[in-house]
Amino acid sequence: MSHEIANKRKVVEIEANIMASPLEDYILENDFRILKSLGCGSFGEVRLACHPPTHTQVAVKLIAKKQNGLAHNVPEVEILQSLEHRNIVRFFHSIDTLQITYVVMEYVEGQNLEMFIRDIDYLQEEEARLIFQQVVTAVHFLHERLIAHRDIKLENILIDGAGNIKLCDFGMATRLTEGEMLTKVCGTLLYMAPEMLAGEPYDGLAVDMWSLGVVLYVLVTGKFPYEETTCPALSSLITTTNYPTPYHLSQPCLITIEQLLTVPSQHRVTICQLLERRWLGHIEEHGEPASKEIHLRVVETMCTIGYSCEEIVSSLRHRQPNNKVRATYNILKHKLTCEDSHHQNEKPWLISSTVRVLLPLKRRASEPAFPTFREAGNGDFQEVDMEGRRKKPKLYHDQQIGLHGTDIQIRRIHPRRRRPDG
Repeated sequence: MSHEIANKRKVVEIEANIMASPLEDYILENDFRILKSLGCGSFGEVRLACHPPTHTQVAVKLIAKKQNGLAHNVPEVEILQSLEHRNIVRFFHSIDTLQITYVVMEYVEGQNLEMFIRDIDYLQEEEARLIFQQVVTAVHFLHERLIAHRDIKLENILIDGAGNIKLCDFGMATRLTEGEMLTKVCGTLLYMAPEMLAGEPYDGLAVDMWSLGVVLYVLVTGKFPYEETTCPALSSLITTTNYPTPYHLSQPCLITIEQLLTVPSQHRVTICQLLERRWLGHIEEHGEPASKEIHLRVVETMCTIGYSCEEIVSSLRHRQPNNKVRATYNILKHKLTCEDSHHQNEKPWLISSTVRVLLPLKRRASEPAFPTFREAGNGDFQEVDMEGRRKKPKLYHDQQIGLHGTDIQIRRIHPRRRRPDG
């Protein structure tokens, strides 16, 4: 094992074993009942919890603070707080302690896209389009606000039992200024844009578009367009060869992939241009969040479970994002909004009765894929488990730690197919 790999593993092991103190856990448990740990990764632990006032399951992410008392990933919290979109995991609440920032988010029952297509190899274009449309609308919402996700991948795209898509894990996300170029190499190797792999200054929005191209390519072929194990090798492969052309695809689909996987970033399609592509079809515009009617229903519900109108109004008026009253408001608003839109958003081809999976899943949908690169160097990259053993490669060479779940909503769309040649 090279020196660089050893150092990366050491960082992951140290940060994956971050533990909150009993006092900090007590602060969290004042508002939430912890059910179980969902896993550990490069930015800390994720837990499944219950919010007793609303009987709602939530995902709680623990972000360790540096010695100066600042959270490693303050931008993640700030960005999540500002987002309200049907295809983005919803932020509910954050709790700051001396050593830990707890981020309370929507818990999505289901799977990620890597799990979803693992047993069927790839999707038909019509099936992939329904999924990809939702991913695109989430990315469009981000890019309109000059937010680059920088870690778009199958594992960070969740799908619930109704076929609704949620983009998650904003640990690498950043806000941009107009024309700003970035230099930090981050994300997941096989989804990285060539300009990032080459160590050049890059446009954060353009690297998201490349990642979307990789996602679409894998959805419709079951393979990655380019596969290597180091940044330099992958960069060289992309710039010197063409990805295999999947000839079973329609011409509009092939053109869409080609425009996303364009090497010169200045010629790569933008999110607004992508929305105009014929293959993508019609995409519903994102509606404004929570109507006045929803707001009144939330306040009425909160009054019935013990909150006074005065404290509700005070919490909302003074915009206290970390206030427990505001947390209850956010959770209830999200639940009521989801109930109103549930039936119209269902994707029938994805729905079936709940079945017991014979083999345990690697992780539940709301559980993060760990770890991804924070600061990627030029050293060799190998996938290792928490004991440092090399893992056997799998179809999706994303570096993650497997976790386990039980019941999910799933149906095989069609019998297992052979992957297309080439």
